[in-house]
Amino acid sequence: MNRRKVTGWLWALVCAAAVGTVAAWGLPGLEQGDVDPVGAAIGLMGLAVAGWSGWMSWRGLRHQESDAVAMAGRLAQAVLRAETEARTQLLGGDGTTIDVRFDFRPAAARNAVGAAMEGRLSEVVNYYRRLRPGRLVITGAPGAGKTVLALELLLALLEERRPEDPVPVRLPLASWDLLPEDPVPVRLPLAFWDLLTASHRGTVPSTGAGHTPGDAVKVVRAWVCRHLVDTYRGISPTAAAALMDAGLILPVLDGLDEMDAADTPGYGSRARQALDVLNAFQRGRAKASLVLTCRSGQYQALEALEVWAQDAARVEIGRISPAQARLYIQQRVGSSARWQGVLDTLDRPSPSPLARALSTPWRLTVAVTVHEQRDLDGAYLHSPRDLIRPELGSDRAVRDHLLKLFLQDATARHRAPRSDTYTADQVRAWLGVLAAYLNTNAATGRTVAGRALSGTDLTLHELWPVAGSHRPRIAHLALVAGVFLGGAVLGIWGLGIELSGGAVLTMAVALSALGLTYVFAWPVPSRLDLGRLRTPQGRRTAAFWLASTLMPSVGLPFLGGRVAEGTLSVVDPRVLVRISLTSGLVVGLGAGLVFVLGATEFAAGSAPITVGIVVGIMLAPAAGSVGSAGMRYLSLLLCTRRGPRALPWRLGRFLQWATHAGLLRGAGIAHQFRHRELQDWLADPANRP
Repeated sequence: MNRRKVTGWLWALVCAAAVGTVAAWGLPGLEQGDVDPVGAAIGLMGLAVAGWSGWMSWRGLRHQESDAVAMAGRLAQAVLRAETEARTQLLGGDGTTIDVRFDFRPAAARNAVGAAMEGRLSEVVNYYRRLRPGRLVITGAPGAGKTVLALELLLALLEERRPEDPVPVRLPLASWDLLPEDPVPVRLPLAFWDLLTASHRGTVPSTGAGHTPGDAVKVVRAWVCRHLVDTYRGISPTAAAALMDAGLILPVLDGLDEMDAADTPGYGSRARQALDVLNAFQRGRAKASLVLTCRSGQYQALEALEVWAQDAARVEIGRISPAQARLYIQQRVGSSARWQGVLDTLDRPSPSPLARALSTPWRLTVAVTVHEQRDLDGAYLHSPRDLIRPELGSDRAVRDHLLKLFLQDATARHRAPRSDTYTADQVRAWLGVLAAYLNTNAATGRTVAGRALSGTDLTLHELWPVAGSHRPRIAHLALVAGVFLGGAVLGIWGLGIELSGGAVLTMAVALSALGLTYVFAWPVPSRLDLGRLRTPQGRRTAAFWLASTLMPSVGLPFLGGRVAEGTLSVVDPRVLVRISLTSGLVVGLGAGLVFVLGATEFAAGSAPITVGIVVGIMLAPAAGSVGSAGMRYLSLLLCTRRGPRALPWRLGRFLQWATHAGLLRGAGIAHQFRHRELQDWLADPANRP
C-alpha cells in the first residue's frame, strides 16, 4: 500500500473518530427535532472533503515550490536582469570592456585539470568550461577587475545556459557567517543543528579536519538558501532548498579578502575557515563547482599558511599595459584628438606616473567616464589634458583628482528622486559617515551583541550601530513604550475603565515585557508583504487565501495552482524595512478584532465596537514592534539627525540613488561602495566637507 493510500485511510479514520466522539458526547442530550440528520451528514461530508482538499492542495504547493528546474529558469532570468545592470554600472554606463589578460598560478598541489596557462576576459567562459572540476579562483591587485571578470563569466554562463545547467548566483562573502545564528528555516538533520550549537560554544575544532563533506554541504546550503530567500522576491525556503539539493546553483563567491579586518589573514581568520568549508564542499564524489574572487596579497598570505582552494584553478589578472589603455581610450571616447596629450604620455618608453595611475580597469574607467561628460549645451565639462598637469605627478594626486571629479559628476548627472535634492557636499558628507563606519569595522573587527560588523556591506535594517551600540536600541524601546502607553490611555479613556491597582500592575508588567526590545539586538525583517496587493497576481492570491479560509474545499485547490507562477525579482532593501513597519498594522487589525469581543464583553456591551478596534490597533503594534527591523531602522534615523554622524532622513532612498549614480553597487539586499578605493577616500576626514 503506497503512502497516499495510507494517508487517505488515516484521514478517514480521523473523521470517523471525530464523528463518533461528537455523537457519543452530544446525542444523548438531544431531543427529537434538534438535529437535521440529512444536514448533519452533508456537513460532515463537506468537512471531510475540505480537509482532503486542503491536504492535496498543500501537497501541490510543496510540489510546485520544489519544481527545481522550472524555478531555476525563473531564477536565471532574475539574475540575468540584475547582473546585467550591475555590469553596466561597473563599466561606467558603457558596454565597452577592457580585455584584461590573466595567468594561471598553480598551487603547490591539487589544481583543477584543464587549466590553460593564460587567458583573456573575452574567453573566460571557454576557459572555465575546460576545468575539471569547475572551480575557478580569480585574483588580482586592488582595482584589477576581479568582480567584472566574474560578472563576465556569470553572464556568459547564463546566456548559454540549458535548462539542466546550474544558475550562477553572486554572493558577497563578507556577509557569510560560517555558523549563522538565524539560519533559513530549511529542514535540516538534527546533526547540523548540533554542529551550529557546538560551534557557537566554541567546541567544534577550527581546523580543516573538523569539516566533513556532509557538514560543509549543510553549512553552504543553509547560507546560500538564506541568500536566495532574502534577495529574490518569490523564492520560498522550500524552493531554495530544492535548487541546492538538485545542484542547480553555482555559487560565485565575491570578496574572500573582505572577510577579515587584517590585510594579511592568519590561520584563525574567517577567510581560512571559509576555505576549509569550501574545500570540504562536495557534490557526489567530486568537489562542488564554484567561482571565488580575492585580492592577490590576501590569497598569497593564505597560501603561505598552506591553505588554498583545492582542486581549483587560480588565475591572476595582470595590470593594464599602456598599449591596452590606449586601445580602450580610442574605443570608448568620442574624439581621440581631445585625448592626444594623454595618448602621447602613455606612448613614452619609460612608464610615467599617469601610466601607473591608469594601470587598473577601475582608474581607467573613472578617468574616461568623468572626462567624457558634457553639459546641456554639449560642451565637455573637463579636459583630459588636466591629467598631464605637473601637479598631478604622483599616483595619489591622480587618484584624488579623479575621485573628486567622479563624485561631483555623479551628483550632477543623476537627479535625486522626487522632491529631494542632493548637493555634492551632502553626498560626500553622508557617504563619508558610512565609509568611516565601514572602515572602523574593518580595522577593529568591531562586534555588537555577538555579531561582527561588516566592513563592506550597507544593509538598511542592520545599519543601526552607525549611531552607537546603545542609542538606537534605547530609542527603539522609547518608541514602542510610547505606542503602548498611548494605546493604554486611549483604552482607559474610551472604555471608561477605572484605573485600579490591578490595571496599573498589568501595565507595569507589560512595559517590563516591552524591555525585550533592547534585548533583541538584531531584529529580522518580516516577510509579510502588503505591497503585493498592488499587483493583479497579489490580489488574486489574497482572494484565494480568503476563499480558502471561508471555503477550504474551494479556495485551496486554486491557491496551490497560483503560487509558483510569475517571475522573480530582486528584493528592494527599502521594501524589507517598509514591510516590517506595516506588519504591525496588520497584526493590529487582527488583534483589534479580537479585542472587540473582549472589550465589549468586559464593558457589558456599553463600549462602542469602534473603540475596541482603535484600541486593538494601538496596542497590537506595540507588541509587534518589539522585534521590528523597521522600527529599529526608524530609531537609527532619529539618532542621526544632527552631529558628525548625521544621515539623510530618507536613507534608503539616498542609498538607492547612490547606486543608480554609480557611487554604490548592489550586493544582494545590501549596498557596497563601487570600489574599496572610493570607500577609503571618502572615509578620510580630509576629503569630506
